[in-house]
Amino acid sequence: MMSSYPLNQSTITIKHRRKLLTRSQGELGLGHKDNALTPTQIKLEFPVEDISKIRLVYQSTSILTNDGKLYVTGNQHRTGFGSDLTEFKQYPQFQNNNTIIQDIDCGYDLFVILTQDNEIWVQGIFDDGLYSDNTSVIRKLQTGNNLINDLSSYNQIKCCDQNLMFFFQSNSYLSQDLGKLLKNGYFSDCNIQDIPVHKILIETRIGKTFDLIKKYLESNCKLNEIQDLLKWIYCDQMINSKRTNEILNHFGIQNAQKTKLLKNDLKQLLFDEQTSDFKLVVKNEDEEEDEEEELYIHKFILAARSGLFLNMFQNLYENFQKVKDYSRKSLETIELLISFLYTDKLPITADTDQEFIKEEFEDIVEYYQLNPRIPMMYIFKKSSKI
Repeated sequence: MMSSYPLNQSTITIKHRRKLLTRSQGELGLGHKDNALTPTQIKLEFPVEDISKIRLVYQSTSILTNDGKLYVTGNQHRTGFGSDLTEFKQYPQFQNNNTIIQDIDCGYDLFVILTQDNEIWVQGIFDDGLYSDNTSVIRKLQTGNNLINDLSSYNQIKCCDQNLMFFFQSNSYLSQDLGKLLKNGYFSDCNIQDIPVHKILIETRIGKTFDLIKKYLESNCKLNEIQDLLKWIYCDQMINSKRTNEILNHFGIQNAQKTKLLKNDLKQLLFDEQTSDFKLVVKNEDEEEDEEEELYIHKFILAARSGLFLNMFQNLYENFQKVKDYSRKSLETIELLISFLYTDKLPITADTDQEFIKEEFEDIVEYYQLNPRIPMMYIFKKSSKI
C-alpha cells in the first residue's frame, strides 16, 4: 500500500491537468485555449486605463470600459456569447448600437447588464418568471416585472449563482433628481447642441461663462462627449472619465470627482439673490407682527426635487416669480428644507430645536412631495450628529 501512494498521486495530478485543458475555452483572452501557468500580458484594442470593471465566471471573462462598452472572451455553457472566443471581442448584442453599459455582473449561470438608460438585460438562468430554454439569448427585463418598479434610482447591479439579483441604490438623492431634470429638460433656459440645459448650473459647475463653455464644447466635442459631461454636471457621474476629465482640465478643473462635488457647488447657490429666479414667501411667526420673509431660490432646483413645485410650475404658475408657502411651518423649518434640496444635508446646529423640527419635517416631506425614496428621518438623525 505504501509503495502505491506515489503512483496514485501522480495519476490524480495528470487527470487534474487534463481536466483543466478540457475545460479551457479561451477565457484567458490570449488567442488560444492553452493554459498559462505564469502571468501573461493580454492584447487589447483599447488602453488598460480605459477599463472600468472586470468580471470572471466559469469559462468566460468580461471587461467593461469607461465609455460603456463590453468586451468578452471564452464561453459559458449557460450564458454563451454565440461562439467560443479566444480573444476579447465587443459583446455582439450591443456592438452595432449606441447602448452605453453602466454596470455588469455575473453568477455561475447568469450574466446581467445595466445600461445607462436604466435597462436591465439578463442572459442565462433567472428563475423569477424569466426562465428560458434558450439560455444563450440575452433578453431585457420588463419594467412591469414585480422586481423592477423604477430603475432610475439604481447605478449598480449584482447577481449570485443562478437566480439572485440585487440592486444598489445611489447614495445621492440630489443627483437622482437632477438626472431627471436633465433627461426631461424642465425649465431649461439655454441649449448646447440642441440639448436643453440650465445656464446657472453649467456656470456654477464649470466656473466659466456659459457662452465660453458652449463655444468650446460645440467646436471641440462630439455629441456623446457633451452628453457625458452633462451627466457629470447634473449627476456627478463619470461615464467616460478619461475624456470628461480632459474637457474639465481644459477649464482648469483637476481631479473633479474629489474636488468638485455636486452638493458643494449647489451650496454656492443657496439663497443667492443675484442668481435666483424665484422667491418663496414664508411667514415668519417669530416676528411680533408676523412679517413675511422672501427666500431666494432657483426654479429648476425646486422643480427637480419637489413634486409640488413641479406640478405648480407646469400647470399653474409657470411664469410666476414668487409664491407664498402655505405649509404653515416655521421659517427655520422651510430654510432647512431648502438647504436640503440644494445639498442633501440638513444644517442642524446646537441651537436647533431638534424635536420641534423633526415633528414639522414629518409633514413637510409629504406636503412638498419630495422624492418618496428619501429616508428623511434617517437623514435628519445623521445630520443631528454632525
